[in-house]
Amino acid sequence: MRDIVRRPVGRIGLGVALVVVLAAGTLAFYIYGAPGPATTAHGDISAPTLVPTTGQALFTLDPSGTTASFTINEVLFGNPNTAVGKTNEVAGQILVDKQDPSKSQVGVIRVDLTGMATDNDMRNRTLQSRIFETSDPANRYATFTPTAITGLPASVSVGQTFSFTIAGDLIIHQVTRPETFDVQVTAESDTALTGRAQTTVKYEDFNLTIPNVPMVASVGDTVTLSLSFAAHA
Repeated sequence: MRDIVRRPVGRIGLGVALVVVLAAGTLAFYIYGAPGPATTAHGDISAPTLVPTTGQALFTLDPSGTTASFTINEVLFGNPNTAVGKTNEVAGQILVDKQDPSKSQVGVIRVDLTGMATDNDMRNRTLQSRIFETSDPANRYATFTPTAITGLPASVSVGQTFSFTIAGDLIIHQVTRPETFDVQVTAESDTALTGRAQTTVKYEDFNLTIPNVPMVASVGDTVTLSLSFAAHA
């Protein structure tokens, strides 16, 4: 090894390798910012429970079949790119009135943001430390509290898919704003529901800031929030 280092070609090779490593590290810093401390979700997530009465069935979100996600468009290295973050650390309940489905309720939906991850570890660190700032326990959860449901059908049969809207208060980064989700649900059986809820928000409305970096020419002003879920009675 010493002989290789002493040789001019060996020294040049090592020098080039060092430059490449430093350049790669610098590039990662500019794209994603300083890593900062990573946070990790621990334990089971929970949400306030609903209490069924006669003729009602309580469905609980199943984390193994439930995913909360965000989607945002950006221009990275001059090319359009879509960044997607996902987590299955979600809790919530649905109370179905079997006699009159139009009177059904949706409980508080809670998402542990420390479990939110994209396809890049450096981006994940920036997401946690500089955007969501989940090192502050007050920023750990996103919560949606429904206040009104519109468009529920008067009757539902197994296999039927139906759509409706849910208005409520969405809390992210300690900011509360009224938002409305478009929802589609399928009654898979008497004991199973699947569905998807989606809305689009402006991240700046929740005091979220995306770092400016040279390699990202632009980032969209809006973020699509989605919840794909499975719930079981």
